[in-house]
Amino acid sequence: MKIAHVEAVPLRMPFNHGGATRDVTAGGWPALDFCLVKVTTDTGITGWGDAFAYHCREAVAAAVEHMVKPAVLGEDARDIAGLSHRLQQKFHLFGRYGITLFALSGLDIALWDIAGKAAGMPLARLLGGSADRSLPAYSSLFILRDKEAVVRDVKRSLEEGYRYIKLHEIAEEEVGAARDAAGDDIPIMVDVNCPWTPEQAARMALALDKFDLHWLEEPIFPPEDFASLARIRGETGVPIAAGENWCTSFQFAQAIAAGAIDYAQPSVTKVGGITEFRKVAALSEAAGVQVMPHSPYFGPGFLATLQLAAAMPNPGLVERFYIDPAASLYGEWINPVNGAFQVPDGPGLGLDPDPAVIKEYRVG
Repeated sequence: MKIAHVEAVPLRMPFNHGGATRDVTAGGWPALDFCLVKVTTDTGITGWGDAFAYHCREAVAAAVEHMVKPAVLGEDARDIAGLSHRLQQKFHLFGRYGITLFALSGLDIALWDIAGKAAGMPLARLLGGSADRSLPAYSSLFILRDKEAVVRDVKRSLEEGYRYIKLHEIAEEEVGAARDAAGDDIPIMVDVNCPWTPEQAARMALALDKFDLHWLEEPIFPPEDFASLARIRGETGVPIAAGENWCTSFQFAQAIAAGAIDYAQPSVTKVGGITEFRKVAALSEAAGVQVMPHSPYFGPGFLATLQLAAAMPNPGLVERFYIDPAASLYGEWINPVNGAFQVPDGPGLGLDPDPAVIKEYRVG
């Protein structure tokens, strides 16, 4: 079974987050960017992958079309682990992280989708797990920077059945307001997206500790300063989560060896795809570190996360980015019911994306 065709399928989809109208990220965030990766074999099986593309869609699509595609046409689609290794080696000159690994992640996910379809079973079952299980979700709120908006979305999340809530706030006022709105029994996580020096992070960890954080996520820049993360974790006693900005299992191995994290957060669309994610999961399980997948996605990467979680003995929590996309590639499967996700049980990733949605939001 040979790889006959590879295509980057870029999408741009508006969304509503209910936050302030002012820009909250560099250049604002007016729409969700997707770079789907469509792989077709000479036997007619099509697989869908997902390369991380928020704010970098054009670059990732170019990497898929001009780097990855020429390298894999005619290759054996079943040799997923071999291709992963050879392509990482082939492209290492361009960097082992970032755009290169995003593109390779998309290819890898598509190949696993093909493997599941060829076997006639959902990926979770192919990997030794079960698609017949419920996965607890957490509400991952948008960057709001507004106390009233935080309180509103915390209360809405609880009304919708979520029992875990993550904030993307950096100030005590918003975090305290969330704790008051949620009450004492709801775990609250805080993702601050790498804003602080290690010294600032240690001070802020202690300041936020009074709100009984379930974890503090990515408190320092650069995010791969494992020694500083370990020191903050040890000195403050605040649980640390990180990993969405780490690529390949090697960075996770370094973080685990340093004692830097309580929770490992590989992103299947960034880390190197399903192949590399599984390595991270094995390393984490052996070290007693809980995997909490990073998955603020609405494409094949989200389904891959569900399938991977269903194949783990202790799947942790599944992230649901608390925004409203203009459309869904997978109908209601992107929404949890009573605070939990069901795993689609079709072959491969479980579902194919809606072609009408692709047609409406395709760009480039």
